[in-house]
Amino acid sequence: MSANRLLWDAASTLERLGGDERLFHEIIKIFLEEAPKHMASMKEALAQGNTNATERIAHTLKGELGYLGVIEASHNARKLEDAGRSGDLERAADIQARLEQEVEQIVDTMRDVLDSKPGALSEARPSGAN
Repeated sequence: MSANRLLWDAASTLERLGGDERLFHEIIKIFLEEAPKHMASMKEALAQGNTNATERIAHTLKGELGYLGVIEASHNARKLEDAGRSGDLERAADIQARLEQEVEQIVDTMRDVLDSKPGALSEARPSGAN
């Protein structure tokens, strides 16, 4: 199993959505469209030294990642939000680089899931699940 598979459990996300695969696919498509925009805006905000924008964008990412159940990346977005709030741009840049890698991996994984056969998610269960 590749590292990116450990960052997001699609079956758990689907379960939290009541098994509604249509809703699941809609939410994932929105994230796939918005996440690269957020990351680009974040880079720009950091390059400009804009701590308010850094905090705001990180807050948005934290919520989206948390909603999707991508806990580790959501925690890193929270750290980035905190760094923006405190004005620590050096720390924010370090966290942003790590978060960007995580988001890229998550996006790749989500694209793979969307490309999988219909119904595959409802058959998939995380290891250890009943």
